Amino acid sequence: MFETSRLRLRPWRDDDAPGPDEGPDADSLRFMPAGAQPGPDDFPAWLAKRRGDMDAGGDLHWCIADRITDTMLGNVQIFRMGPPEGRFQGELGYWLRPGARGRRIIGEAIEAVAAFAFRPVAEGGLGLVRLHAATDSDNYASQAILRSAGFTQWGADHRAWRRTDGSLSDGLYFELLADEPEPADGGIAGSLASGLAMSQRGSQAGSRAPGFEPVTLEGKGIRLRKWRHTDAERIVEACSDERTRHWLADSLPSPYTLDHAHSYIAGLSEEARNRRGLGWCVADSESDVCLGAITILNLRDALGTAGEIGYWTHPEARGRGIMSEAVRLAVRHAFIPHEDGGLSRIRLRLNAADGNLASQQIARANGFVEVGRDRLAEPLGDGTFADLVRFDLLIAEWNAAAAEDG
Repeated sequence: MFETSRLRLRPWRDDDAPGPDEGPDADSLRFMPAGAQPGPDDFPAWLAKRRGDMDAGGDLHWCIADRITDTMLGNVQIFRMGPPEGRFQGELGYWLRPGARGRRIIGEAIEAVAAFAFRPVAEGGLGLVRLHAATDSDNYASQAILRSAGFTQWGADHRAWRRTDGSLSDGLYFELLADEPEPADGGIAGSLASGLAMSQRGSQAGSRAPGFEPVTLEGKGIRLRKWRHTDAERIVEACSDERTRHWLADSLPSPYTLDHAHSYIAGLSEEARNRRGLGWCVADSESDVCLGAITILNLRDALGTAGEIGYWTHPEARGRGIMSEAVRLAVRHAFIPHEDGGLSRIRLRLNAADGNLASQQIARANGFVEVGRDRLAEPLGDGTFADLVRFDLLIAEWNAAAAEDG
């Protein structure tokens, strides 16, 4: 049995049967494999099978219960471990009853279970070196849980996930290693911790390279915040816009769907976890509606001193100076020192197609200087090519401009 700040992970009991409204709901039926989550009627058979699997030695199942009331909230399991002799990995599974969702319960349970899984046998753990998990490709909530827990997506396949309703879906596969090494640039990127909310597993569970999430940055009429999957419809609107598609033709699928938007959000999370990029949703300060996107790309350059600014604006937000303000906030965050919460960059790049005067104006308004162009290097939405105009901004120039502004 384990206890966390809010939870108790304990053996299942006969009286843990879900109530009439606590069985699988529409999301469970859509995303869970058949038989994974019981209802009131099939709970006895479900529990008997889990107990049998545990007696066989290859699986472990815990009831996730409220630490104070001991009420059943869901299940977390490590299964397919094989016999104790020679075991080194296991598969993670979990579910919550509908009323327990939205409170970060699964993440808290996974942290405790992962710590136990990776702890050496001599210290009372399982001594595993790898945990892996599978999820429906449309189950964005589950994917976010795994990424927040430090799991990395390593693969995907097609029509390999059978839902409870019998339909087939694509599957995504994640893994977490007990001793995942620091990346090659760990000495530089690891020092970003002072300005970023670090995603770390406790020392009991072994060490791994820390990821990061963007801190919220407040500006004039906007804030830069972390992306949420509820922003997906606004992303689709922006990336389906004719003007956006003309200037970003090389990077936007056609048609641009909700699946693409969710993948975009997940991809930014993965970039942040691996410290390759840092992306924000540009949101209205009052309504919190998505107005655009801004990202600092290519943070893992050879020297760890540069980055590249990229952005797009929702059609409804154009002509209001919103993206210029967003770039100002992102540039400041990139240049200020680690000890003040920034990235300690000394040079930023920004590229814009020749003819994209709005984007070039944003660059110049923030002090970027044109340094050259790559001829006919940028494909456009009408099938033609334009020169790619290259800008950069040095920290010395930014500091001088900031001093002039007082």
